Amino acid sequence: MNIGIDARPLNKIKTGIGFYLYNLLKELPAKCSNINFFLFSDREVYLDFDYPNVITIIDNNYKTLKGTLWYMWRVYYLIKKYKIDMFWGTQNVLPIIRSKSVKKVLTVHDLVCYKYPQTMEKLNYFINRIFIPYSIKSADSIVAVSNSTKEDILRYFNIEPEKICVIYNPVIVCDVDDIDEIEYLSKYDLEKNKYILYVGTIEPRKNVEILLKICEEIYAKTGMKTVLAGKMGWKSGKVIQSIKELSKKGCLKYLDYINDVEKNLLMKNCFVFVFPSFYEGFGLPVVEALKNGALVLVSDTSSLKELINVDELKFNPLDCTQLKKKIMNLYTNSKEYAELKKSCNELASKFDNEQVIEKYIELFYSLGDGAKL
Repeated sequence: MNIGIDARPLNKIKTGIGFYLYNLLKELPAKCSNINFFLFSDREVYLDFDYPNVITIIDNNYKTLKGTLWYMWRVYYLIKKYKIDMFWGTQNVLPIIRSKSVKKVLTVHDLVCYKYPQTMEKLNYFINRIFIPYSIKSADSIVAVSNSTKEDILRYFNIEPEKICVIYNPVIVCDVDDIDEIEYLSKYDLEKNKYILYVGTIEPRKNVEILLKICEEIYAKTGMKTVLAGKMGWKSGKVIQSIKELSKKGCLKYLDYINDVEKNLLMKNCFVFVFPSFYEGFGLPVVEALKNGALVLVSDTSSLKELINVDELKFNPLDCTQLKKKIMNLYTNSKEYAELKKSCNELASKFDNEQVIEKYIELFYSLGDGAKL
């Protein structure tokens, strides 16, 4: 069986969907050797592993066809050329596929364009609003990355619930044992277990402003700095200015985009990992932090309250006073801190990559020719 894949998220600098696809492709091909995975993209694909049944096809000879235009109109030619039996749209949208014999799988990560359109760039918003309804309707099977995302799909689209399967994102935590933690942290004037951490893109939906509002007071009372790690997204001008001002005061560190090793090392050694996003389809950094043994606080919203089902670990994303009190309570109450950290360690165990991989394999074979492993 030949499966074509939208591989455009596999950039050199990966964000959420890029890591989602990378983590799956690192395990899937070895588990189903009688499936050929064709990675279609109009840009370079970056992988640090190699499988004989993973074939990368870079199709970038068309100056007028880039990005979404390339994806919507060019991919069908590649599907015919490489005799694709099934196509997997990995980022909310399927291309136009005129053959009924080609099965279509769609991964829906979130419905931001419906729930929080004001937090999106206009072009991205219009692309999603135009093509998501078509994709939802034409897909033979839809993967929702959380129960929260499945509920959103059913709320906005009239489709059969049986068409949707919920499969959590796979999360791989790299080994940092060979890294000198003290030396790395000291490079940024940080101490083990003495900083608050956020990792993710800096953009309106991520709500990092709530951390900027409280970091100076927390630093004055505890000496703990707030660390923001992630690339700047759209509409981040005011945040950039606040970061500059707070960095001068010593209460905040901005590290820009960090690699996998740095990310996991920072998560492993933070006092608390805070993810204050207004809306998430899944929340990959949250699970990464859990798997690194961090104590995690999240917004009591969307999929985040599904990932973290302990009330003491959730806060109102609009209430900076509540978040500040929770952090200060963790700082002053060592017993409660230890108990909640244990709860986070227990939560981490429910995100099993083997189960995720098996669910994808079952999906592919059930839609495909019925071949067995």
